[in-house]
Amino acid sequence: MARFLKRKTKNGWSYTATVRIKGHPSVSRTFDTKGEASAWAAKTSEKIKAQKYNDPRLALQITLQQALTKYLGTISSKKALNTHMREKVAAKRLLEKIGSEIALGSISPAIAAKYRDARLQEVSAYPVRAELALLSHLFTKAKKEWGIPVDNPVAEIERPAPPRGRTRFLTDEEASKLLDASRKARNKNFYYYVLTLLHTGMRASEAAGLYWNQVNLKERVIFLPDTKNKDTRWVPLTKELTKELSNLKKISKGKDENLVFLKDNQLKTDRAKARPGIKFREAFNAAKKRAGLPDIHMHDLRHTAASHLIMSGVDIRTLADILGHRTLQMVQRYTHLLHDHKLTAIDKIGSLGRGKE
Repeated sequence: MARFLKRKTKNGWSYTATVRIKGHPSVSRTFDTKGEASAWAAKTSEKIKAQKYNDPRLALQITLQQALTKYLGTISSKKALNTHMREKVAAKRLLEKIGSEIALGSISPAIAAKYRDARLQEVSAYPVRAELALLSHLFTKAKKEWGIPVDNPVAEIERPAPPRGRTRFLTDEEASKLLDASRKARNKNFYYYVLTLLHTGMRASEAAGLYWNQVNLKERVIFLPDTKNKDTRWVPLTKELTKELSNLKKISKGKDENLVFLKDNQLKTDRAKARPGIKFREAFNAAKKRAGLPDIHMHDLRHTAASHLIMSGVDIRTLADILGHRTLQMVQRYTHLLHDHKLTAIDKIGSLGRGKE
């Protein structure tokens, strides 16, 4: 049912249409002509009855904190634990900088841009991109699944360019120094952990969270059931690493249900479960200092494995499979190491157009 109220204005008349349907809050809108008011009222009535009407006031009735709490509880919690933990941190930053009580419908592109610029003064582009991605996905879900009529403010601003990927890798001599330094760690499992990273290219937390039932020493392979990109992956082992892990299993009397490098009680907290590699951070920092390699990061061991594989002639498709990349784009960064291989290849057409020599 619709009611119309005619009012005298400075420029003539205005017509306010009010739609009231049982079980729904009333909605009103003012127009210059009664025809426009009637058309809007008819269309709105149809949408409300068909449950397709999105009252714009809904966007002003939910705060950013309420929306993020719902998102973290119903959407983010279903993602990988590591991703969920990162999004909880990103949500905290958004609430600190934008404000917990601001209405979702009041967050404009200007506010999103201001947030971006302020955060870039504090951190690198990577966390800022992650925080904006969370905010953007929040608005997408709010509109598509929660029935809140909001436009995505992040879609209207320019996101910071992603930082250049780090490709520092250890030479054979540097890797030898690091392994020697790792043997001196108080945790005797640390040496085997570092060797595993160097000889498989696994991510730090993939290796740190390994259980013995994932390691098949006979077939020389490690099974990863849940990787960063949600795919399963089989990681091949070098003969040298297989021999060392066999020794470790005998020494530690490792059973299938036991962790390979850590103790079970070390993965009690959500943070440790999400990023087991942090349990070796202190030992790694001490080892790299002993080795005289202060500039390396733990993730550089993954780059080291990838770089030496490609310099040994492994094709990038096989390299991508070993590292667990869905596309070849992520391994393209290593192709600059193939200069000598490229020269040999290009010389194969050296006589092109010059006849037989």
